[in-house]
Amino acid sequence: MPHLDVLVVSALLIVMGALELLAGRLLNRRQPDELVVDALSLGQFALLIKPAVVASAGLLLLQLLPQAHNLLADMPLWQAVLLVVLPADLLHYGYHRLGHSVPFMWRMHRTHHTATAMSVSVAYRENWRWYLFMPDIWYAGFMVAMGLGEAVLISNLLFGCANVLVHSAFAWDRWLYRSRWLAPLAWVLERLVQLPSTHRAHHAELNAEGKPPHENFGQLLYLWDTLFGTARFTRDHYPTRYGIPKDPHDPWYAQLWWPLLRSKKPDSEYN
Repeated sequence: MPHLDVLVVSALLIVMGALELLAGRLLNRRQPDELVVDALSLGQFALLIKPAVVASAGLLLLQLLPQAHNLLADMPLWQAVLLVVLPADLLHYGYHRLGHSVPFMWRMHRTHHTATAMSVSVAYRENWRWYLFMPDIWYAGFMVAMGLGEAVLISNLLFGCANVLVHSAFAWDRWLYRSRWLAPLAWVLERLVQLPSTHRAHHAELNAEGKPPHENFGQLLYLWDTLFGTARFTRDHYPTRYGIPKDPHDPWYAQLWWPLLRSKKPDSEYN
C-alpha cells in the first residue's frame, strides 16, 4: 500500500485525539484559534507540501543524474531503512537546531512553539516555509527516485508515529521513571529515542534556568542530542507552562502563511 504511512499516522492521530478529547485535554488551556492553526497546518503538509517536495526532489535528481533512477532498488530492505532513517533523522536534528539558533529560521519554526499545551494536534503545527525547506523531506524524495520507496514508507511511518506520540497530552513515559524495576530501561531509552519527557522540556516556555529551551532537538532518535551535547534529561519533571516568552500572538493566518500574509504588528516584534 503506497500510502500506508499516511493511513496509519492519520489513524493514530484520530485515536489519540479522541482520547485527549474524552479526557478533557485536547482543548485544555488552548487559545481559540490554536486548533485552527493545527488543523490547517496538517492539511497543507499532508495534502500539498510533502507530496510536492518529494515529487520535486525526485524529478530534480533524475534531471541532474538520470543514472540514479532505481540505483539502490536491489538493496536489502533492512539496509535501505537504515540508509533512509539515520541520515534523514540527523538532517532533521540539524535543521531543527538551526531553527532555534538562526533568527530567520526561528521565524519559520516559531509557529510550532506558540501552542500553549501539549497535544497530538500540535505534531504538525508549522509555518508553510518550515516544511518547504525541511531537508529530510527532500532526502526522502531522492531516496524514492533511487528505488527505496518501500524504505521511505517505513521510515515515514516511524517518524510520523513518533511525532504524534511525543506531542501527546498524555505523559505515557511516566511509568518508566516511577518503577525502580524499569529504571535501567528508562536510562537507555531516554538516551536513544525521543520521549514525551524530553520533548516536553523542549516545548517548555522556560527551562530550569529561566531561559527559552535550547535542547532536545531530536525527531525520532534522541541519540543526536546525546552525542552533540544538546540533551537535557528531565525524567518525570514535566513543564507547567508551554509556549514562547513574550508571544506576539500573531493571527492564525500569519502563523501559517508568513511572510505571504503578515500580522499588523511590525516585523521588529517578530524576533
